[in-house]
Amino acid sequence: MRTTISIDEDLMHELMRAEKGASRSEAVRRAISAHVRRRQIEAFKRLAGSHAVDLDWREMERIEMEDAERMNKKWDKVWRARKR
Repeated sequence: MRTTISIDEDLMHELMRAEKGASRSEAVRRAISAHVRRRQIEAFKRLAGSHAVDLDWREMERIEMEDAERMNKKWDKVWRARKR
């Protein structure tokens, strides 16, 4: 989509310094995308209430899998003991 917008000259220069090598259009697209992404993350955190949100789900999954494995070993021992 093409659109014409007025952007403060100093702000555009600052953006272009931050986005070295990007065209003006690409720099603006990146800035908008980053802003939208930050807003989405903030909204997600608000939904989580006052608890800290762990965005590293892989670490939580690893911990859960280790816990499940420990429980399986425990129940294997119980099961074997009952078979005797």
